[in-house]
Amino acid sequence: MNKLAVIFAGQGSQYEGMGSKLYDRYPEIRGIYDSLGKELTDISFKGSIEEISKTHNLQPIMIAFQLAVLKLIHTHKPGLLNGLSATCGLSLGEYSALALSGVIDEDDALRLVAVRGSLMGKASENRSSKMLAILKMTEEEVRKITEENPDFKGKLYIANINSSRQIIVSGEGEAIDKLKAFLKANGKLAKPLAVSGAFHTPFMESAKDAFVTMLEGTSFNSPEISYYPNVTGEKYEGTPMSEVLSEQIVSPVLLYKTFKEMVADGIKHFLEIGPGGVLSTILEREFEGLEVSVIKNDDDLIELLEA
Repeated sequence: MNKLAVIFAGQGSQYEGMGSKLYDRYPEIRGIYDSLGKELTDISFKGSIEEISKTHNLQPIMIAFQLAVLKLIHTHKPGLLNGLSATCGLSLGEYSALALSGVIDEDDALRLVAVRGSLMGKASENRSSKMLAILKMTEEEVRKITEENPDFKGKLYIANINSSRQIIVSGEGEAIDKLKAFLKANGKLAKPLAVSGAFHTPFMESAKDAFVTMLEGTSFNSPEISYYPNVTGEKYEGTPMSEVLSEQIVSPVLLYKTFKEMVADGIKHFLEIGPGGVLSTILEREFEGLEVSVIKNDDDLIELLEA
């Protein structure tokens, strides 16, 4: 049997009404949304995409959706998880991976991301900041531009290394706009992300410092399956979780390294829990011989559960 990894999306692919069809159809997930709270549940189900996408709203909303999907799979289609041996998540999605691996429970996952989202939102206040996906350029090519050009040095940083040729840059809004124009003038492709802060950079230092206290007051268990943190891209080996998760806020997400490590460790089957299908697309482009599937939205899951 192929080893299975369940992987979780991050911010950027959210949509209006996220989770509402599941909530109406499957009463067993309502406890998750009760824990999320009425205000955020209403925003998730009825809010505009602008309201959903605010960092302090989106982080708990996204995790509630992913936890709901997991619960429904466990309840109705447990065979989908045959061979489960590993997990990871992209940035915010790491908290769903922690819940799946048994490191934290559902309530702690929601509680931690609510605080994380609030702190990261506050760190973004009074500063224009953005994130930009750069396509068809290597990490080395992007790093040369960001670290050697005086328009960019110290104003923006590599935030995600998602694949061999997809690098996310995060930083001051004006510098991101200049970088986008610079790349366009040189025939390069770049796409703004639907997020509201310079995440995974030193601009989030205040959020990291405030988050440590809550992390140190949280009980963490040892993973029941292999778990690959964003900050190392390698199988977790026991570093204090408060250090892993606080550093994640200010450090690049090493997604591409994570996937390479998982494949080297014998993972052949990946199930992405979205929303969206960003991670699956990367896997299919970068690796051969894998079985990759994805649950992108409410409708995908309903079709899967009722097939």
